[in-house]
Amino acid sequence: MMGAIFALAIGFLPASGIARELDADGGREAELERRLAGPDGAVMVVAHRTCWREASENSLDAIEACIAAGIDMVEIDVRATRDGQLVLMHDATVDRMTDGTGRVEDMDWADLAKLRLREGQGRGSALTDRRIPRFEDALRVAKGRILINVDAKIAVTEEVLGLIDRAGDRDQVLFKAEAPLEDIRRLAPWVSQVRFQPILREPTLAGDAAGIVATYDPIHPVSYEIDVKGRAFTPTLTPIIQARCARYWVNSLAGRAYDDEDAQADPDGVWGELIAHGVDAIQTDYPIQLKSYLAHTGATSFRCTPAAP
Repeated sequence: MMGAIFALAIGFLPASGIARELDADGGREAELERRLAGPDGAVMVVAHRTCWREASENSLDAIEACIAAGIDMVEIDVRATRDGQLVLMHDATVDRMTDGTGRVEDMDWADLAKLRLREGQGRGSALTDRRIPRFEDALRVAKGRILINVDAKIAVTEEVLGLIDRAGDRDQVLFKAEAPLEDIRRLAPWVSQVRFQPILREPTLAGDAAGIVATYDPIHPVSYEIDVKGRAFTPTLTPIIQARCARYWVNSLAGRAYDDEDAQADPDGVWGELIAHGVDAIQTDYPIQLKSYLAHTGATSFRCTPAAP
């Protein structure tokens, strides 16, 4: 099923700092499309499951919190209800994040709409008056204000693509998948018509990183998400990715080679090292702190101009 391998990112520019984001070539829309097209000299800050520390995971308030902080992108998780409504929920069940129980796919939208979200990442935390958002509600809140990275737990159908087209511009959409190129082309024959990012893991790449990355050249990915298991491996990918005028994306989450929790005490040793190695998109559970770190250090990254399609 396509939903098993595909996630997508729908992009909108943050309201915070609009003036400095405008450029001579056409303002907000041009900046947005340039940002997703490839390296633009800025390190992209991606909030894992939204700015949940300031609100509730995958909530509209958490998206608003990221917008207020000037974060570049929020990651949200999308599932389908029994009656086909697309909603924001990471887990297969609503148990962790709400006052309800049960699987999202076994419930109608009317059932989910009655539930209350818990603070932060749930797990018994205080209940709030926030409700589970629909995907379309998140798009409305984000439009023109912030990038959205959607971790799709659903099949990416023509109907979903149609919703994206109605919400914005396909040039502002980044699809990503962990799959060989032949599987991607079979499951998503439209992949050459969109912007795409493969997800690649160090154990797979270790034997022939350059060769494996090159297998995706026919569809010209705009970025590569690399799951690094050991820090020594990180710089080996930099020249390979930069030679393709593409972004280098790494997740600095708890338990990873680059750990968010460690970054709170030693940001130079985590985020600073990633940037020094040429990583220019970082997904984190501490997006506001990362944004502050980048502002404090004035860190910049690789810049190039992608070839015309």
